[in-house]
Amino acid sequence: MNYKKMKVAIIEPVGGHGGMNYYDFGLAQGLVNSGADVTLYTSDKTIIPKDKSFKVNLSFRKIWGEGNKALRAVRFAICLFRTLLDARIQKVALIHYHFFHYTRVETLCVLLAQLFGLRIVVTAHDIESFAGEYSDHAAGRILGRVDKIIVHNSVSRRELIEKANLPIANIEIIPHGNYLNTIPKRPSPSTAKKILNLTSADPVLLFFGQIKEVKGLDLLLQALPPVVAKFPTIKLLIAGKVWKDDFSKYTNLIREKNLQNNIDLHIGYIPDEDVAVFYRSADLIVLPYRRIYQSGVLLMAMSYGLPVMVSDLEGMTEIIQNKRNGFVFQTNNPDNLSEQLINVLSDQDQLQLISQAGHETVSHQHNWKLIGQQTLKLYQTVSNRK
Repeated sequence: MNYKKMKVAIIEPVGGHGGMNYYDFGLAQGLVNSGADVTLYTSDKTIIPKDKSFKVNLSFRKIWGEGNKALRAVRFAICLFRTLLDARIQKVALIHYHFFHYTRVETLCVLLAQLFGLRIVVTAHDIESFAGEYSDHAAGRILGRVDKIIVHNSVSRRELIEKANLPIANIEIIPHGNYLNTIPKRPSPSTAKKILNLTSADPVLLFFGQIKEVKGLDLLLQALPPVVAKFPTIKLLIAGKVWKDDFSKYTNLIREKNLQNNIDLHIGYIPDEDVAVFYRSADLIVLPYRRIYQSGVLLMAMSYGLPVMVSDLEGMTEIIQNKRNGFVFQTNNPDNLSEQLINVLSDQDQLQLISQAGHETVSHQHNWKLIGQQTLKLYQTVSNRK
C-alpha cells in the first residue's frame, strides 16, 4: 500500500509550553519515515529541531502565559481557525488532535474541523480529566464526532467504551512512543549530582513532573521516614510545576515527618535544557500515582535508562512487570512503598539489571518507527472511508 502522497496535519497547541514537543516530534518523524507528508501546527513556545524532515508551523501564538484569560481564549480560537484554514488549503487528507480534557475547547476543535470538511483522528491521552471537569456525556459527545480515536493501552479503551459509550471499532490501541532521540549525552550522572549539590554517595530518588493530587507525592513523603532510617543520606528530588494543587500540604508533611534534610525542592516549570540534570542525577524515579492512564514521565525515565518504581495501576502494569523491567508497589499503600524502596535500594546489582531491561522495553515496544507505521495505517483506513 502506497502512503507516500498522504498529507496529514498534527494540530497540537501545547508543544514546548508543556513538554508535548517531544511526543510531537517523535510521532511526526515516525510518520515521515513511513512515507507521510507531515505538517505539525503547534505553540510558538516550541523550539524547532534542526534535523527535522517534517514541516512545523508555529501557528498558536500568545495563547500561553499569565495574560488576560479571555483574551488568550479569543487568540486561541483565531489561531485554531487559521490553522484549519491553512490545513484545508494544503489539502491534507486528515488532521490529528491530542486531547487531555473534554471541554468547550475540544468541542470547538472538532466542530471547526468538521466545518472545514476535514477528517479527524484524536489521540485521547487522559480518558478522565483530573481537574474535575470530566463528563461521560461530554467525552462521548466530542469523541463520537471524530473518525477514529487512538489510546495508548487497553484500560483507556475499556474506559471509553464503558463510560463514554463509544463503539470499540472506532478505538485503536497504539503505544506511547519513547524519548530515545531526545536524550542528550551530557551531563554524566556524577556531573549532574554536582550541579544539584549532591554527593556521589547519596542515594537519590526523583519525583518529576506536574505536582497534583492524583500524582501521590504525599504518599511518597509518608513512605520516606523508614527509608531515611535505613539510608540517612538519601535525597528526594521533587521537580515540577504545581497544577491546581496546594503545595503547602506537602511542605507541612515534610516538616511533620522531619524530612527537611532529605528533600531537595525544585518547584516550577523545568526548562527542556535542565531536564537531563534531574534524570541523570537519580538512582530511581518513583511514580506513586493514585490514578493514571499513561505516563510520559515513565517512558522518559526508561529512555534515560533510569529504573522506575510505579503504582500497580493498569496503565502502569501494561508496561512495567515487577522485577523484570521495573518495580511495582501497592497503590495508595505508603507502608508497602517504604518496604519496596528499601528492598530495591539495598540491591544495586538488581537495580542495574532492571534499568537495562527497562531501556530495552522502550527501545523495542515503544519505537516511533513502528508507531508511525501503525498510525499511518490507521490514517489510510480513515481516508478511504466514504
